[in-house]
Amino acid sequence: MSLGNWMSESSLTIGVLGGMGPRATIDLLQRIIRLTPALDDVDHIRTLVDNNPKVPSRINYLIKRQGENPAPVLVSMAESLESMGADLLVMPCNTAHLYAQEIESAVRIRFLNMVELTVERVATQIHASKVGLLASTAIHQTKLYESIFASRGVATVVPDDALQSQLMKLIMAIKAGDLNESDLLQRIVEKMLAEQAECVVIACTELSALGDSLDVHVPVIDASQCLAEVAVQLALGGKAY
Repeated sequence: MSLGNWMSESSLTIGVLGGMGPRATIDLLQRIIRLTPALDDVDHIRTLVDNNPKVPSRINYLIKRQGENPAPVLVSMAESLESMGADLLVMPCNTAHLYAQEIESAVRIRFLNMVELTVERVATQIHASKVGLLASTAIHQTKLYESIFASRGVATVVPDDALQSQLMKLIMAIKAGDLNESDLLQRIVEKMLAEQAECVVIACTELSALGDSLDVHVPVIDASQCLAEVAVQLALGGKAY
């Protein structure tokens, strides 16, 4: 059987809860395409994408206590993707994973939790005891990553309030299409390394756009890359860690 015939008959369909933001969604799709061993169009994985930038702001609801709860919209997106034929779901937005339980409870198919996959990668493959965490303020305030890392015996280093404020401005600039502030990300990471971070985790899908620009001597683990790798492995019938 040719690669194309095997892929078309055997691969699962990935459903993407996207739009948070659109650039991060496209980034994940590009990673999935690059990771797929395709020789022709038919060899690629079928992907259903709900690129919905109208999902209520996670940061406004969680931090500013303003606006609508994003959970009902995310649940509706997940249910729609399942009804369209998705076999597994991914969501390229770390902050939105605060609603992972609601999504998982609403569907019968598997939801790949990017946060858990990333922590698992660090704990089992990098074996770091302390990581530098680049994430949104909502992630830090809710301890989404920190609590899971702590359960695995991994300490976290996060930016101080002043640097975190600058990092949030950088995240918003990337959402607006400005990718020219990689020097700021480098400075923040260097401070984390000075605090003995043994690994850097990019836990914001906007910051993934600048991840390749980092010049560091420790492993850099990108949550989007972890998600893409596991999604491709599962879609092609492989065993994910």
